[in-house]
Parts: sequence; C-alpha cells; structure tokens
Amino acid sequence: MYRILLVDDERHVLDWISELLGELDGHELDVYKAETVTEALAWLNRCRVDIVVSDIAMPGMTGLELHGKIRERWPECKVIFLTGYTDFEFAYQAVKNEAVGYILKTEDDDVIVETVRKAIVQIEESERKERLVRQAEERVKAAIPMLRNEGLAALLRGEPGTFEDREAMFRDLEIALDPGKPVMAAVSRLDERRQEGGDGTQTSRVSALRLAVACVCDTLEGRNAKLAHATVDGDLVWLVQFDSGAGLEEPVSSKLLMETLDEAHTVCRESLGQSLSTVMAEGGVSWAELALRYPKLQQGLVRQMLYASGFIMLEGGLADRGRETSGEGISVANVAIERNRWDALRADLEKGNRERFMRGLEEIEQLTRRGQLSLQDSAGLEAFGHLSLLLLSAMNRWEMRELSSDASLVGKLASAERHSSLQEAFAFVREKADAIFDRLGEKREHGEYKVIEYVREYISQHLHKGISLVELAEAVYFNPSYLSRLFKEATGRSVTAYLADLRLERAVAMLRENCKIGDIAAAVGIDSPAYFSRFFKKMTGRTPQEYREEFILGNRS
Repeated sequence: MYRILLVDDERHVLDWISELLGELDGHELDVYKAETVTEALAWLNRCRVDIVVSDIAMPGMTGLELHGKIRERWPECKVIFLTGYTDFEFAYQAVKNEAVGYILKTEDDDVIVETVRKAIVQIEESERKERLVRQAEERVKAAIPMLRNEGLAALLRGEPGTFEDREAMFRDLEIALDPGKPVMAAVSRLDERRQEGGDGTQTSRVSALRLAVACVCDTLEGRNAKLAHATVDGDLVWLVQFDSGAGLEEPVSSKLLMETLDEAHTVCRESLGQSLSTVMAEGGVSWAELALRYPKLQQGLVRQMLYASGFIMLEGGLADRGRETSGEGISVANVAIERNRWDALRADLEKGNRERFMRGLEEIEQLTRRGQLSLQDSAGLEAFGHLSLLLLSAMNRWEMRELSSDASLVGKLASAERHSSLQEAFAFVREKADAIFDRLGEKREHGEYKVIEYVREYISQHLHKGISLVELAEAVYFNPSYLSRLFKEATGRSVTAYLADLRLERAVAMLRENCKIGDIAAAVGIDSPAYFSRFFKKMTGRTPQEYREEFILGNRS
C-alpha cells in the first residue's frame, strides 16, 4: 500500500492524475487530493506519505518550498513536480532538490504514470536496502550476547579445556574474565511462586532477571571486579573475578559477592515482587573444576528451593535433604528443572498456537511417564497443578464463561481425585485445551468480523464524502496498513477495490432511476462529473449515458 498526495490548485488536474494512477496495475494505492498548500500540509501531518505529485507553482507557497516541508516531515518521501512551465530554472531547481521527476502538464499521460511507477520502484529498492542493512546490523548486535551465553554454557560443560582455547574464546566474545585465574561462581533462580506485588508473567520474570544483572554489574563495576553471566536452563550463572591488585583476600571477596547478590535479591523483590534464590560456590573455582562444581550448585539450589525461597547461601550450608526418587531414578529436582517447559506451554496457549502447545504437552507427558509420576506423589500432583492452572487462567483471561461456568469441567481441573491416573488427566487437559483453542479462534474471527462489518457500514454511510483509507483506519483505531491487510484477508478484496465496486453499484442503481450525472457523481464521492464518467467507463466499458440508454431500451423491449 502506497500513499500518494496530489497537490494542485486546479481540481480537474487532481481528478485527471487520480484517474491515471488507476492504471498502475500491481500496486495498491491510497490517493489523497489537496487544492491548497494548507490542505497538503494537513495531510502530511496526519499520516505518512510515500509520494507527492505537486504543482511547482502553488499559490501561497511554491512547490519547491513545499518540498522543503515534506523533507522535514517525511525525508524518504518521493516528490514529483508537475507544471505548465518549460523554464529551465524550474527544472534545475527540481533536480537540485532531489525530486524524482519534473513533468510538464502538456506531456503524455504515459509519462506521468511511468514517473510515478519509477518513484514506487525507488521506494521498494530503498526499503529493500534498508531492510537488508537493518537485518545485518541486528544480526551482528544479537550475535555477540547469544554466542557469549553459549560460550559460557560450554565452559560449564567443561569446554574448551585448554588455556589457549579459553583465551581465544574470551577475546572473540568480549568476555572480560582472565582465562588463567580462578573464578567465584554462583547460580540464581527465580521462584515460581508468585510474590506479593509480582504478576508472575514471563515478562515480569525476564524483567527481574535483567534487573538482577543490571544491579550486579553496576555494583561490581565499582569494586574492581570482572563479571560474566549466562542464562542456562532458566538459571542465572555468575562468574566473578576480583582484581588481585585491590588486595582483597578470598573470604573478603566472597563476602563482597554475597552482599552484591543480596542487593540484587532485594531490588527484584521490592521493585518487581520477584523472589530470587542463590547458591554460591565456596572460594575460587578453577576452570577445570568449574564443570564439576556447577551441576552440584544447580542441584543444591533446586533441592533447597523445595523448602525455602529468597535465600542466598554458600554451598556448604545447603541442607542435606533426601531426594524423592521415582523407580527409574528421575528425581524431583530434575523434574523441577523442566519448569521452563511450563512457561513455553503457557506462552503457546496465550498466543493461540495449538500445534506447538499440543507438542509441548505431549513432551511433558512423556517426561512424567519416564519418571513414573502419578497423582499419588508430589511431583505428579505438581504437574497436575500446572495443567489445571494453565486452563483455568486461560478461561478466566478470555472470559470463556460457557467453559468456566461448567461445574463438572472446573471440578475436574480443581481436583486431582476426579481422575483415575495422571495419564487420564493429561487426556482430559488435551481435550479441554482443544475446546479453548476452538473458542479462542471463534472469538478472534468474530472480533475481526465485527470490525469489517463496521468498516463496510461506515463506507456505505459516508460514500458521498470521498472516503480515504486513513479516515477508515481512524474510525476503528487501527493502523491503515493493518486495516488494509485485515480487510483483504476477510473479504478477498482491497479497500480500494471495495470502494470502486460500491461506487459502481450505487451509480448503476441511480442511473436506472434516471438521476442526473452530477447528482450521481456527488452521491458516490466523486466531485467531477467528467471524472465520474471516466471512472464508470473504465469499470463497465460504457459511459453512464450509454448504460442508461441500453437500460431504457432493454425495458422497452
């Protein structure tokens, strides 16, 4: 969709050019007309304009002066000057002002059409180049943090093993740590349980993690410390080295790191209502030892979080608690690690992605089967609780009263005892999730249907005013491009084509009622009877008068 603004103080010129632009096949155009510079500036302030075709000698402000205003408001807008003058100075100034074209009104129609086509090609090429540059910049910008995170995750797995490999990786990924010195390591995790003031959403959780990172980075920067952090399996892993030149003994460094992480805990809790828990390794850890210590820190954190939240402690202070284990050795701790799967499942449900939701649900069910979980153990009940909460939240959020008012459905989601097995509960959830997706689809389609019906009614009632896409979009509070795409998807026709068909339909009805051509033109939003005649002939192959005569003759016979 390209927006074209025509600026000329002669109405017949505006209608003539507007008609010519209808010959630009393959391009959807939204054409606006302005007979004064004031009208033109109003359109430029109202919406983005892609191309301006302007008389170079407008009263009150020359086309060249208008071009300066256009460049200030829409720098990428293409300007075509249209004039009856052949003066060389005008042509020179037009080229100097980087106009796309300079056209004499006496030239052939094809010249005007081709010049506008050339402007569209330039816009498309410019957009393509900008898109490529933007994509390249985004890839470069995104690559370093992502690769850095992957590199640190590899370190936690014991890769790379040599000093030289670490040194090269740290240099390439801009990791500030010394590859030859031990690090202080810690692992933090957000508690799944909602805290007072927290909304528990994925956005809030991500915000909490970012806030924690920012807090720790800012604090350690002033304490002669080097920091690297990574997100691994949903946990924040901290690797810190204090500058040996600061004269800090290891116990003091550990205390400083613990105090810093505690500050991050406090900020997350007080600012976002999110509870962060952390386990720190005792003393410095060599790079070779890191791959062995990290899993212990992670597992210890998971075990401790079964009994407490919001804590920060050294690994030596972890409670030596037994681990509930299934028949095949899958522990509650390992089940808890899969919490990110629930987040993904929730996101797919909220986005209406049925296929991905069902695939994720199947993967989780397979995990429970391998772990031999049931509704008689805590891990199985936890899984059931996640499933129930997902569906209940969705029904409430989208006001699906026909589902949420079903006492039997709600009862089965609220009570594990209503199911003979965890597998049966999964089957029930799968069935009801299908119903939710179906209802969600109906709600969305109905919402779009209401918008399209409103637009059609609005067009019908305001056709005589000469409606624009921008006006329609403002009426339904949508972006013009989005409304154009939505309308075409729903009706199979563009807004422009629908307007043309409706104008023709109304014009034909009025011709059959023997109305005057001028009255018909005004009724369908076309100011000029001559332009209406050209529009009608283009649509039907006959002039309005020829159509009227054929209709009268047909009735007589």
